[in-house]
Amino acid sequence: MQPTRKNALKNAFLKLHKSKIESAWLDSELILSFVLKKSRSEILAYDEKLLTKTQAQTFNKLINKRAQFVPIAYILGYKEFFGLKFKVTKDTLVPRPESELLVEEARKTTDKNSIVIDIGTGSGCLLISVIKNTKAKGIGLDISAKALLIAKHNAKNNKVNKRIKFIKSNLLSNLKVNKNKNLIILANLPYLNEKEMKEKSISREPHQALYGGKDGLDYYKKLAKQLKQYSHYTLLCEINPGQKKSFTKIFPNAEFKKDLSGKIRLVIVRK
Repeated sequence: MQPTRKNALKNAFLKLHKSKIESAWLDSELILSFVLKKSRSEILAYDEKLLTKTQAQTFNKLINKRAQFVPIAYILGYKEFFGLKFKVTKDTLVPRPESELLVEEARKTTDKNSIVIDIGTGSGCLLISVIKNTKAKGIGLDISAKALLIAKHNAKNNKVNKRIKFIKSNLLSNLKVNKNKNLIILANLPYLNEKEMKEKSISREPHQALYGGKDGLDYYKKLAKQLKQYSHYTLLCEINPGQKKSFTKIFPNAEFKKDLSGKIRLVIVRK
């Protein structure tokens, strides 16, 4: 006999909880909603309905993936960020809620004459969110051709593709832009160190988009050298709270802002 929705959710929760998935119940609901193509509220309202054999098999298969720390966004194929929907794959990082602070700050310094440059654009969530909420134009840079395809899809899906160009580039290497323009540079670069890379929760996301070298700041050191040729810019980027002292050595005039949990997360550098 096939399980009811209620029993399927209960068993899934127990499996994910055992794997120490913090959002075990929510993830179980989201995955079942995805499999059944029903809203979570509808599933809970009719939780005595039976799953078909195919539905049960598909649900269990996806729950097993989640138990192995495959991000829920990879399983569902999308992630919501700043009120928008973004396609994500194993070639892009999963957008984090704390990164919305970066978008908020970028909006404050962006006008219709600004050029917003997103280094390591990934899914394009930062750049697309800024462009969607301003009148500026943007350029997304990434070393991964596969990530750029996802970013282009997301730009088109969120109806800002006519105001954004995407370029394959190692940091700013292939960027050609008027260096005297008001440049707003977004840089959520890899900033995890060797110890932090051992976290199971990020084990399925692209290594090159996370690892920033021994102290986690290798890419910011390279970026600082490239930025010397630019006459005017505002750089907004993310770091780990414990990197403040080291980051100040790279950018002495850096300003630091705390996220909603009171931890230093956002850095602003103006020139």
